Amino acid sequence: MMPIVYLFILVLFLLAIISAGCDKQNQSVNIAPYPAYNYTHQLKVGGQILMVEISTTPAQMQEGLSDRVSMADNQGMLFDFSARGGSASGGSNAVIPAFWMKDMKFNLDFIWIAQNPSTGSGQVVGITADAPRPNSPSDPLPNFYPPEPVSQVLEVNAGWAQKNSVHVGDEVSWQ
Repeated sequence: MMPIVYLFILVLFLLAIISAGCDKQNQSVNIAPYPAYNYTHQLKVGGQILMVEISTTPAQMQEGLSDRVSMADNQGMLFDFSARGGSASGGSNAVIPAFWMKDMKFNLDFIWIAQNPSTGSGQVVGITADAPRPNSPSDPLPNFYPPEPVSQVLEVNAGWAQKNSVHVGDEVSWQ
């Protein structure tokens, strides 16, 4: 009779060890799929609201989203040229910037934004859909340009503009 009790205790002990191992495996799965960056500002584009990280300095603008593995579908990076001073209505800070996909790990849509003098808010003046990232570091880096001077550029995941029915003429505003 005694060996059966020992066998029963041994089986319970093994089940406890296996169960503890499963709990540790489940805990490691709960890692967030997107790193925590500074997506702290709400921007409304057309009828959609995005959480955006704002890039205003030359160093931030050059780095952009380079080397990031991914970005959530409701996130974007806003390059704000109006923060450099001057008037955002086509004045000294409306620029024709060249954007590239250096060190990018995923494709993007560029949403080109100019200030609308009649409303004071931004307005989509162009969309470059699905700008491809280079396949290798030796690939040439094409530049992407807006169709006219802009005060801001919004980078979102490739296909976001089409999926969310964003079009030229849509209003862009802070929430």
